Amino acid sequence: MNAQPIPTHPIALTAEEATGMEQRNIKKHDVAIILLHWFNASVWLIELISGLALIVGAAYRVMPQWYTTMIASALGSRANVLRVHIAIGLTWIIVFLVYGVFGYRNYLRKEVLVNEIGLDQDDWQWLRIRVLLILNRTKEALPEQGSYNAGQKLFALLVYAALPVIAVTGIIMSFHLFETSVVAWAMLLHFLAVGMVVSGLMVHAYMGAVFPEERPAFFSMITGRVNELFAYKHHFKWWKQTKIEQRRWQQEFQSTTPSEPKSD
Repeated sequence: MNAQPIPTHPIALTAEEATGMEQRNIKKHDVAIILLHWFNASVWLIELISGLALIVGAAYRVMPQWYTTMIASALGSRANVLRVHIAIGLTWIIVFLVYGVFGYRNYLRKEVLVNEIGLDQDDWQWLRIRVLLILNRTKEALPEQGSYNAGQKLFALLVYAALPVIAVTGIIMSFHLFETSVVAWAMLLHFLAVGMVVSGLMVHAYMGAVFPEERPAFFSMITGRVNELFAYKHHFKWWKQTKIEQRRWQQEFQSTTPSEPKSD
């Protein structure tokens, strides 16, 4: 398929073409993105485990008594649970600030603002048709998608909207920066923002690690790559753009490579 014109829309593939594409990989994520992803996942896991153990009020308890006792015993005391929660949270904030400042040009601007949360007309159509498909109210084909589909972009928007809320309210709660009423409101907003993100994370984790169609996307956060067939079927706009860039690079490389002199 490399020697043929790049299709403008998905076309039916022969078995030979599909097999060949499945054996070829396309780079999807840089190392910095992969490291940040797993750092974020690790932080969220630790913060969720410790945070749930800190909610001990009888009126709003989330986890059973044995859980809070187990976590407090593992770290020595409930005060240590709080210290760990605050220390990990502050580390998370600092890392994201450093990433935002120094990685804006190379990663944040293109990877996040354009690819990860930039919704276009096809994305809105995808959301509309996806809902109708779930309700069995249409048989329309889903529009072509970029490197992230519209559902993934909505989840990313939720996360990026919640992050500053979680960070600011967490700092207010940790250091009691204002009067008691402000700290109380910070607690409520903190719990609501975390709850929304965790709800989305449950769907995100299921779709990535369990749902068979999206499993290549999960492994791309380990290897940085997906097979070309997956990209073609699920992220055609991104696949097409990648192939165009590859074709352009090959043409430029061939035009700048001196040809070998012909032998007599």
